Amino acid sequence: MKRRRFLKAMGAAAAPAIAGGALAGTAEAQRPAASIEPRVFFYDDGRHASGLYQFQPPLVPDDLNLAVNQLVDSGVNTLFYSAGLEGGAVQYDSRVAAKWGENVDEWLHPIFYRASRNLHQLIADGHDPMKFLAEQCHAKGLLFMPTCPVGIQGGDKETSLGYGRKSDFVYDNPHLYVGEDDDPRAVNLGRFLGPTRMNFLQEEVRKERFLIFEELLSRYESDGVELDLSIDNEFGPMCRFRAIDQYASALTEWIRQLREVARNAEAAQGRRKRIYVRVPASTQARWKSIGYDVETWVFEKLIDGLVCITQNKRETRTDRLVCLDQDMDITDAVALTKGTECRVLVGLASSLGRQIEKIATPPMTWAAAAMAYDRGADGFGFASGMWAPHGWPWGAEEYSTLRLLGHPDLLATADKTYFVPSQSNGPGRRGALRDGRDVLPIELAEGETITLPIRVVDDLEKWESLGRIESVQLWVRMTSDASSDEFDVRFNGDRLPESIRRGSDMHFRVMEDFFISPYGSAYFYTLPPKFYPKLGQNAVTVKLLKRDPKLKSARQVYDVALSIQYMPHRNFPREPLPF
Repeated sequence: MKRRRFLKAMGAAAAPAIAGGALAGTAEAQRPAASIEPRVFFYDDGRHASGLYQFQPPLVPDDLNLAVNQLVDSGVNTLFYSAGLEGGAVQYDSRVAAKWGENVDEWLHPIFYRASRNLHQLIADGHDPMKFLAEQCHAKGLLFMPTCPVGIQGGDKETSLGYGRKSDFVYDNPHLYVGEDDDPRAVNLGRFLGPTRMNFLQEEVRKERFLIFEELLSRYESDGVELDLSIDNEFGPMCRFRAIDQYASALTEWIRQLREVARNAEAAQGRRKRIYVRVPASTQARWKSIGYDVETWVFEKLIDGLVCITQNKRETRTDRLVCLDQDMDITDAVALTKGTECRVLVGLASSLGRQIEKIATPPMTWAAAAMAYDRGADGFGFASGMWAPHGWPWGAEEYSTLRLLGHPDLLATADKTYFVPSQSNGPGRRGALRDGRDVLPIELAEGETITLPIRVVDDLEKWESLGRIESVQLWVRMTSDASSDEFDVRFNGDRLPESIRRGSDMHFRVMEDFFISPYGSAYFYTLPPKFYPKLGQNAVTVKLLKRDPKLKSARQVYDVALSIQYMPHRNFPREPLPF
């Protein structure tokens, strides 16, 4: 679909919801911050889509306040703002931690140098980002919650000092590193979770991290903090695996002490001080396996919320996998928090990595939010360091996307694209996701079949009876020539007839500024009501019946998606005239 027509269609689809979202946002903005809780959140790493990287020095506070101003009446009510980096340096005027680049004389990276210059210049001029960002959030009715990694990594000065992201604390204390771990589970840890990560079992490490969160709670007018247990959204223990039990106890006691700090800060400031924790969307067994005693945190009321993100990002020393994970399983988080005041938020990492769209489209995002609420989430937001689908600052499409995210009732008839997990980049292999789901692309041999689940939360029977369905389409993309290979595609066990199929030839297809890759073909199936997906689990089955023996290249199922489009009312299409 052409960009102009796509934006026009999205605007029309979202129009009623935009009005509702704006009104809700305005009403909420007029309440005192103590009376609202995180519902739609935005995580900003304070760097990428920010003046620290993008604006040449010198800066004034208004330059960084764009991080707040862009959220006003957008539907977002909570800003999680990064206070620090993976190497221990921080992005504000801390009295207890090293500021970004303060130990660097010669820089290796021009953008990191710029960020450090901007930060230090603001501070020298008397402007502390944590202070003026908090003030701006509260002036605009938003919750402000600084976030910082609980675990950090060290390294050697020769390699990384010139980036400015690491503090002297991590350089000067290699005896506090975890070190090499011969446990086989350590092989699957992320690239930032190597031997140089700081060992949380060491008292000096716990104290260094504690003082930062204590400062963010007590010194600033924050609405709480987020404890980020990941490093770059990957999870693992900040110790050797054989010490998991001690780590779990130490981490819980550390959070318990921080809860006391929050209570004292709450009393002193008269402002609610929340503690949220970023964890993988997974099971209690998985949490325990990496040292997270979430059950104790919830039942002792040590935390106020869980921010659940995909557990399926993987960047190890030997492997890399990133995919759009729309349907995160928060069953254990919801069950564990039922009947308590602890909230469950779902955070989307929206990397799509396709040639037309690098980031999840609005219908993909709406589908992810709808599935999160269907699973019992209390809120939804963005968890990756930068969300700028079409550049920064944002445009109209970003705002139309955001304004629906806090309203499950409006999401019910928002256009949705359900996307089977497919790698943003990297080679295809089966069984790659940590939760056991297949991830595309997957190679098929002649005669081989693959079945892929798609969970749908749309009540299509209801909306069809009201004449609201514009179209339901299944999209199956393969690295195969449809003119010489033969496939069998089934949906919920029913073979889809050729009469409802339209092809898309992507063999050496020349676009405006690129060639489509990988080469192949796709099938569009426009589904009539008898083939509509059912509420809940559905299945797409693809079988390679016959392959051209003269072509030796791999035949992969590359992308599978289900698209649902709605009309505002029966016989009221979005484009009433063909010309």
